[in-house]
Amino acid sequence: MQKRWRGKNVNLNELSDRVEDFFKEKGFLTKRVESAEEHTILWAPQRVAKNVEQAMRTRVIGDSNDFVIELVASELTNRSIRLGMLTKPFGGGYFLLKSLRLREALEKIENEFWAYTEEKVASLAGSAERK
Repeated sequence: MQKRWRGKNVNLNELSDRVEDFFKEKGFLTKRVESAEEHTILWAPQRVAKNVEQAMRTRVIGDSNDFVIELVASELTNRSIRLGMLTKPFGGGYFLLKSLRLREALEKIENEFWAYTEEKVASLAGSAERK
């Protein structure tokens, strides 16, 4: 899911710090990757943090007056849900249930994340001017 903000003049380094703090407070391990126009925060539960392919990601893309925040998390469960549904007659119901519970937990985190992000963008509005 993505959301876009325009005309807020937000310091994207500070916003990326706040985004990373959100996931750390939730008990996830994080890793940051930055470039000129993109800040990527990879986050994963501690038990799967060694496998980067399973990490969820949040990207802050753009400049201080026109940026997008993209969150990829619950979408990653689609494949395992389909696999669980296909294998349900052969005992795959366990995997289906596990995947559905994971999706539910990730959707809860996503809702909390978007509320938190809206608050942080509002509080950091105009922060790119301050030096």
